[in-house]
Amino acid sequence: MRTLILTTILLLCAGDALARPILHHDLELRLEPATAMLQVTDRIRFASGELDEAALAVLLHRDLEIQSVRYGGAPLAVEALRRWRPRDFYERPDYAELGAFEVARQHSVTAPEGGWPEGEFELEFVYAGAVYDSLHAPEVAYGRGFESTSGLIDERGAFLSWETFWIPWVGEGRFHYRLQTELTDGWQSMSQGRRVVHEVDGELNRTVWQTEAPQELIYLVAGPYTIREREQAGVNLYTYTYAETPEDLCDTYLDAAGRYLDLYGELIGPYGFSKWAMVENWWQTGFGMPGFTLLGDRVIRLPFIVDTSYGHEILHCWWGNGVYVDYDKGNWCEGLTAYQADYAYKLAESDAAARDYRRNSLTGYLDFASSATRDFPLSEFRERSDFGTQAIGYGKCLMVFHMLEERLGSEQFEAGLRDLYTRFEFQPASWDDIAQIFSELSGEELQGWFDQWVKRTGAAKVSIRSLERDGDKWVLEIGQEGEPFPLEVPVTWRDASGDSSARVVLDGTTATLSLPGDIVSVAVDPDYHLFREVFREEIPATLSQVLGADSTMVVIGRDSPDAMREALRKVAQEWSDNQNMLIVDEDDFDAAAAGARNIFLLGQGPMVDAVFDEAAASLGTAPGELRARATGQTLVACFRDPHDADIARAIVLPASPEVAAAIGRKIPHYTRYSWLLFEGEQNAGKGNWTVLSSPLRRSLEESR
Repeated sequence: MRTLILTTILLLCAGDALARPILHHDLELRLEPATAMLQVTDRIRFASGELDEAALAVLLHRDLEIQSVRYGGAPLAVEALRRWRPRDFYERPDYAELGAFEVARQHSVTAPEGGWPEGEFELEFVYAGAVYDSLHAPEVAYGRGFESTSGLIDERGAFLSWETFWIPWVGEGRFHYRLQTELTDGWQSMSQGRRVVHEVDGELNRTVWQTEAPQELIYLVAGPYTIREREQAGVNLYTYTYAETPEDLCDTYLDAAGRYLDLYGELIGPYGFSKWAMVENWWQTGFGMPGFTLLGDRVIRLPFIVDTSYGHEILHCWWGNGVYVDYDKGNWCEGLTAYQADYAYKLAESDAAARDYRRNSLTGYLDFASSATRDFPLSEFRERSDFGTQAIGYGKCLMVFHMLEERLGSEQFEAGLRDLYTRFEFQPASWDDIAQIFSELSGEELQGWFDQWVKRTGAAKVSIRSLERDGDKWVLEIGQEGEPFPLEVPVTWRDASGDSSARVVLDGTTATLSLPGDIVSVAVDPDYHLFREVFREEIPATLSQVLGADSTMVVIGRDSPDAMREALRKVAQEWSDNQNMLIVDEDDFDAAAAGARNIFLLGQGPMVDAVFDEAAASLGTAPGELRARATGQTLVACFRDPHDADIARAIVLPASPEVAAAIGRKIPHYTRYSWLLFEGEQNAGKGNWTVLSSPLRRSLEESR
């Protein structure tokens, strides 16, 4: 779930905007949900500039009709163009990133007699129309993700965002705004900023939202909400939920919001907004906006959300919505937020849970992003769109921050983040800015270190070159393959006096460490503190290996009943969208055709039996015991090919045809596990196989 949360809207085009910046929007809005109608008056104040007689280029949603544009009370001529012209808005448009502009239509507003003034000036736009972009199925791998829309007004609720183009757009920039909404039928509105007016006039709910900090866009969410609120340390906390949502659930979210605001306020700096709100949505979302989050009605009822994703979204009010991202140089805020939220919660749970989180991050990179065709540097990460971009923009990024904290120590690391927040609150910051702050704080030139991890592709490839006796000592040689990364490699060993550890500087291709003569074992980075390409042998087989494969084959089990086979075939067909995937019946399976493809085995058959028999050789009784335990339940299990560690087989044995489709949609949310059990459609168990060996471990007891 966490990886599905959207947190910022990207700046979609590169280059300099051509129009005068907008300083302020003063909006009055009415909605008619039954007809999806929107009616807006927007008084826009533009910044000072040179006298200009050119027409003003404006984008607005294609189904919104401009009724009038006035300057000083006098109407101006407006022409709707047949197509929009990117060069009217950008000197250097990035045409590959213009997909979101398809819903917009360009208008040309004629300048008043004498041209646009040199000083600030105001234009009043009045426009109306229907906005309803139906929900779209997710486009990411295996259907993982939420439905999406550029914007819609429905009788169940309204959602308008930057991509809706529901306010006149003249180019990128930051502005303040005042938004007054007048809604009927018990509807309430939510947007950024402080709620300065909230009143009921008969059947009319009037609300005014006013920003305290400059914004890049305006969200509007509305629906038939019940509002619950409280105040904490000058911050207004809200829940906007539907009538059937229980009060105790709302109290849980209000309590948690207070805890997270206290936590991050103390850790990073004062919360920069006047409110925090949890807003319920009728379709499943996990969106984070400045000062509120929009969560689906089923999402808010998931038991783990309050303790995981909810804190992540609140933290984005510091990173992303507090300190903005300089996207031209890469999005750093997703990984940092994951590090101080998702990872930090695991660290608070236990050292073992934090270790597993780091291992899972490295496994995700190996399975989803390490190939040359998928990998890219952090400086090019903009947003998560699939497993691969998530593995880099979240997983690699948080590991870079982890290595930085390991290098500097927690005290300096946290001080640097507080300085970052203080210097750049409501301003864009880049990786270079982060490098400069930590260089100044530590007294160490870190730009080169950051460049290695941010501007290069790849991960470190660390190995044990040798472990040899040298008199009364042992000498460990550690190596890196390819162009080396700057590393401080953790090494642990056990001798007669107990466990010891050291860090080995590995800036080149090799480094050595002298160890006591009585050691019984030694391990290199056993707790996954480095961002490196892990060996298959040191991690359990997980579903990510099959889900992340470049090519797969789905085999429908021979022994499954006809109804089950049909249900499983539909699952496979849904998975196969945008995938290099072959679907075959078990009777038609051809090992030569499968080649190096990873394999899904859906339903009972001889191939499933053979895989379980093979697994017993390396994993002992665990697979067989799990299979026996799964009687009456759905079993999902992943095993490696005993002859080729780069090939895995994932077995899916639904309890009934009726649950097959639901299980198929759930599996991509459990990428980091070796096995799953489901009771009906609910997860009833999950875990990983135990790893007993690693190429980065040496045991000397075995050789004695």
